[in-house]
Amino acid sequence: MSSFGADIEESLEHALMLRDRLKNGSVDDTKQARSLCSKVYPEAAGSDGLPAAVDQLLGECSACNLHTAIALVSKMRALGIRASSNQLVMQPTVALERRKQQQCRQQIAFGSWPLSKAEQHKREHVAVKRPMSDDGWGCLTPDLVLKVAELLDDRDILVMGCSCAGWRDVLSRSIGRMCFTWAGHSSHPDYVNGVVRGAALLFRQLESVSLRRATHLNDSALACLAKSCGPHLKEVDLSGCQCLTDAGIASLARYCPNLRAIDVSSGYGLTDRAFSALAACRELRTVNACGCDRLSDKGLCALVHGTRKLRELNLGWCERVTEIGLQAVAHCCPGLEMLDLCGCNQVRDVGLIALAETCTGLTSLGLHCCRRLTDASMAVVAANLHKLTSLNVSGCLPMSCSAVQAVVDANPGLHTCRSFQRTVIIGGCLSLLGVRCKCKRHTLW
Repeated sequence: MSSFGADIEESLEHALMLRDRLKNGSVDDTKQARSLCSKVYPEAAGSDGLPAAVDQLLGECSACNLHTAIALVSKMRALGIRASSNQLVMQPTVALERRKQQQCRQQIAFGSWPLSKAEQHKREHVAVKRPMSDDGWGCLTPDLVLKVAELLDDRDILVMGCSCAGWRDVLSRSIGRMCFTWAGHSSHPDYVNGVVRGAALLFRQLESVSLRRATHLNDSALACLAKSCGPHLKEVDLSGCQCLTDAGIASLARYCPNLRAIDVSSGYGLTDRAFSALAACRELRTVNACGCDRLSDKGLCALVHGTRKLRELNLGWCERVTEIGLQAVAHCCPGLEMLDLCGCNQVRDVGLIALAETCTGLTSLGLHCCRRLTDASMAVVAANLHKLTSLNVSGCLPMSCSAVQAVVDANPGLHTCRSFQRTVIIGGCLSLLGVRCKCKRHTLW
């Protein structure tokens, strides 16, 4: 066996010994735990970190035996030593975090929430005759688990799921929303991928997942999470995940057929193949593809032919989309309510006219910098759309004041006065300064 392998085996023995001592109550305070860690890991004496070999070992073991490998980490955390999932770092926890953990332990032991100070003092001197056993975790109701979880952030919830098999089972049935924004801010490129893979083992009934700005998230981690949650997953926020490719979105569409909302804005690596794969999600209601500049009419047509229940569609700065794609949207998604074409400078009047004639329930229309649209399309909008509450025509230089005024007059929900929130945006168009709403109180400027 190599020297590195021998160190790993020896570190495993020490880690298991330390875990058993913590579990059996041989170590009952932070000072003793620190002293024991210094003896077990001499390299860590005088520093905040543990050997890289031990850190790697815990990471590898957590994938196959969470209850065994992460029990050490979570127990040290409960004793006041903070342990992150990617590196075991010994730092004193803040008083608020200790109070949260104390309240959770009191709830588990006594079955009431919360305890007053007098009750806490009284019960500290009374022996607990029937502590809750491991079999009793299943007796916790979902609303009680959610009430406990409200006191913790998503990172703490993830550690709670790693620390106990019973907690993991209860949380997997009760936690339906998870945000990994905190993991995406880590400077380590693989940190967020490890967190997502770990969450895939813990939470198998997630309905809403936010991975906003997780720039280092890769396809394999997303596929692992999608496969774990399966048909339960309904909302996914992948905005700013610039490392994702078509393969990751295809895996998400394959394992999560009940997806209702997806945000892939700023997905610069996504092409028509990714949006063609999303056509398999027949229940999609909201798609945000803002900034996906490689999306063209081919991918858009494939998407709307499969997802005919779309209500909100954001195609901002998808410069390859033309009137051909918009005609397909109008034909397949007549119930569309929100459409943003910001920066789609290839769109012509034909596409907008088709939308206005078919999607008469539109309430929000964004046409920022659509410089090829003229008064002809705005006349059709004024004649057919009467439910608009938001209109953005900034940068649409060919439009005249009379054409936009006709749209505002036909939609009582559009306002330019200060008494209401201004919902008509005309920035950069001096010719539209005279547009007024029916209130007749103030112009746009």
